[in-house]
Amino acid sequence: YMQIKFDDISVPTEKLNQVVAQNLYDIKIRYKKKRQWNYLFRGMVAAVVILSVAGVYFTNPALAAKLLLIGHIFEKVQDGMMFPGNFDEVAEPVTEGNVSESQGITITLSEIYCDPRAMQVSAVIETKEPFPEKVKESNILYGDDIGYRMELDVEQDFDFMTPSGSEDEWTPIEMRGEYVDEHTFVGAIYIPFWVSPIVRYTVPDTFQWKLKVSGIRNQYYSKEGTWEFKTDVTVDRSQIKVVEVNKSAPNGEIIKSVTMTPTEVYVDTVHDDSRESGSYEELQSVMLDADGRHIIDKVWTFSAERYNVSKITIYYFRAETDEAYMEIQEKLYDETFQDQLVEYLEEISVEKIEIDLSDE
Repeated sequence: YMQIKFDDISVPTEKLNQVVAQNLYDIKIRYKKKRQWNYLFRGMVAAVVILSVAGVYFTNPALAAKLLLIGHIFEKVQDGMMFPGNFDEVAEPVTEGNVSESQGITITLSEIYCDPRAMQVSAVIETKEPFPEKVKESNILYGDDIGYRMELDVEQDFDFMTPSGSEDEWTPIEMRGEYVDEHTFVGAIYIPFWVSPIVRYTVPDTFQWKLKVSGIRNQYYSKEGTWEFKTDVTVDRSQIKVVEVNKSAPNGEIIKSVTMTPTEVYVDTVHDDSRESGSYEELQSVMLDADGRHIIDKVWTFSAERYNVSKITIYYFRAETDEAYMEIQEKLYDETFQDQLVEYLEEISVEKIEIDLSDE
């Protein structure tokens, strides 16, 4: 078995870009028939790519290895994303404005999937100088989240934003993935549309997205430069399911609806002061899935893959003191207590809202 390291072999940049661009173009053209041909299509495209790679393997193995990566990043990293899913089955390849080099580092945007809630983009970071050995110590484990991270300092511009998005404050983007070798990091970034400043706008069916990266870093690595990208994006609205709920809790919180995408679930809530009952305004809440598992959410948004989302139950309970609150939280996050969690919440809760999300 021969281990190939990309930077050990001289690769003509112009030739590399030509071959990669041609293969990505072929993939994109054939992708138009993907929804009709389904798995037959995937097999055909795989054969085309394999034959293309085989044609250059013996003359340039580094180029062949690169071709096997580009357009297939989601397959490697999608299980470790914030909202995991089968992105490799629905994402489109990025074929224009997707490669940028600065300070000896090349970033390539590989695939993109966009729905009305968020955009997921896979990418490759390749460095001439090897990453320091300590970068693998940056592996993070928190709850259901595990994986290597790279933080990107960015500015973004969406053509539906007025004025230009470059005038807004953008928070750094987290890229989750893995190290292919000492020179190559592959991963995916998650760009939510439900946070500022994008939340102020209505996302159209198609738009142009510009990304400018000014720095990449993690705990043991930091580089500054200028990497710029521009690509057209199509929003997939075909796989969205909205369940109307319109139920209220004693603290005035109204569950309006639940929106489900292939990868995430969002509970839409509003507050109505007129519906507050007595001293219930300080109620706490927690969600459980159909199996009684505690759902760890991010602003009422959580993974559709990690939980049984055929039904969710929202429990409302009162915590009179900080000590009482901490005791409840410890039980919620205690894996050994999960089998008793439903019974416990039934005892301490003053209200619950059950939401059926099954297809029946």
